[in-house]
Amino acid sequence: MNTFDYSLSDVQAMPVTPVAPADFDFGRYQAYASAADQRYAAFLQKKEGVAVWQRVRVSEVFSDGCKDMQQSLHWQLGGLTKSMSYSTDAPAYLEPWYGIGVTASAFGSDYAWPVGQAPVVKPMYQSLADFPDLLSHDFKKVPIMKHILAMIEYFLEETKGRLPLSWTDIQNPLNVATELMDINNFFLALVDEPDKVQGLLAAIADVVINFSQEQTVLISDALAKPGHGFASSRTGYGIGMSCDNLLMISPRMYETLSIPVDARIGAHFGGTAIHSCGNWARWAPTVKKIENLVMVDGAFTPKTDPDYNQCETFRDVFVNSNVVVQARMVGDPDEVLEYVQRIWAPGMKLIVVTYVQDVQAQHQLYLDIHQLCK
Repeated sequence: MNTFDYSLSDVQAMPVTPVAPADFDFGRYQAYASAADQRYAAFLQKKEGVAVWQRVRVSEVFSDGCKDMQQSLHWQLGGLTKSMSYSTDAPAYLEPWYGIGVTASAFGSDYAWPVGQAPVVKPMYQSLADFPDLLSHDFKKVPIMKHILAMIEYFLEETKGRLPLSWTDIQNPLNVATELMDINNFFLALVDEPDKVQGLLAAIADVVINFSQEQTVLISDALAKPGHGFASSRTGYGIGMSCDNLLMISPRMYETLSIPVDARIGAHFGGTAIHSCGNWARWAPTVKKIENLVMVDGAFTPKTDPDYNQCETFRDVFVNSNVVVQARMVGDPDEVLEYVQRIWAPGMKLIVVTYVQDVQAQHQLYLDIHQLCK
């Protein structure tokens, strides 16, 4: 039955064996990535077309395994090794992932580490009046951000900068705000104190921009864009942000309060890429209004998300827009093809994210998707 499997902690993950840098085949990876980079760049330059990103998502990297940067790198190199067996139009890349509360840490939030899980951030403030002065920050003095910068330097040193590396998961200001302030009071403030909310979101956007720029300097030519959760490449553009709170407010409120800061962030990095979990089809026309929108991401099969998106809505909203729709599709090849057929139309720029573990089956699915979307 094509339903979401609630018994799994990560439905998009697959088993991987960790690999130490000394045992990683850099020559093989560079040949694989070079070919995928060329396909990715060619896809981005077209006004329509399809690309397939076979994602090897390592659950340990996005859970408690992120706490130890050496362990995280070994898991990720294992993922890169496995990814080279598949057919893909975008290479696997490294990511200095350290939980979703990184940006919130600039304002004083700290991590709690539940056993066997990724870190969580507990909001420090009850109301907007509780916030300290929202000034610029020295990221090297913020423990979590200091760790991220050290993680980037460690990854680069261990790999000699030969592998693509993205920014950490920075989240968009709307998400970060609920990591800082009691979520119920924050949503009330959206109605009662919208001007103050705008000030908070603008301050968060400044942190996102400045910290991402600092990471950009460190990563240099190895930077894979748009980053976390998106098919990415050194030939890519834009910056990816998760906006899961999109579903918690009206499209009109998102347009008024969040679009300006999301667009301002993207303007510094070649465009804005937006992800949300769940079914955000009703918000798609509003998200499309982001001036420099380059990519959107969502779940499009029952096995990917218990409340997945309607293919036809995203097709109709983004066809002939030059905005890339990245469609995550957990499922067997026949099911994936069914949903690709529903979302594809001439004029679409579509990335299909597949998670098929059998190498031969995935290779055939890759060919079938390209044949279907000719």
